[in-house]
Amino acid sequence: MSTILAISVGAFIGAPLRALVEQYATRVRSPLTALLLINSLGSLLAGFSIGAFSGDLRILLVIGLAGAFTTFSGWALAFSIYADALTHAKLTYPARFVRLGVAVLFAIVIPSVAALGGWLVSQYN
Repeated sequence: MSTILAISVGAFIGAPLRALVEQYATRVRSPLTALLLINSLGSLLAGFSIGAFSGDLRILLVIGLAGAFTTFSGWALAFSIYADALTHAKLTYPARFVRLGVAVLFAIVIPSVAALGGWLVSQYN
């Protein structure tokens, strides 16, 4: 499978999956919480896939699926929805959202990369 095809297939799955998860999650929680959930799940998928798969399957899962599932544009759109709070100097909610996003980054992405590093070391020893 070519690289472009692998990315396209992954994105074809990841983008609608994101929309479905977002629709369901926003019924239960706020849009920002849903966005945090989506980005956390996508980061976990990407970290796991980097360590567990290789070749075109890794490209499909990490760049295509996880890339389409977790997009910076989605985060930017959700943050802009709460721009009123910034204009009214109510910075607590957006600031908490950013802090929580950074915390999730450290809680999910960094351990996933560390696990990948451990796996790579074990492959060469």
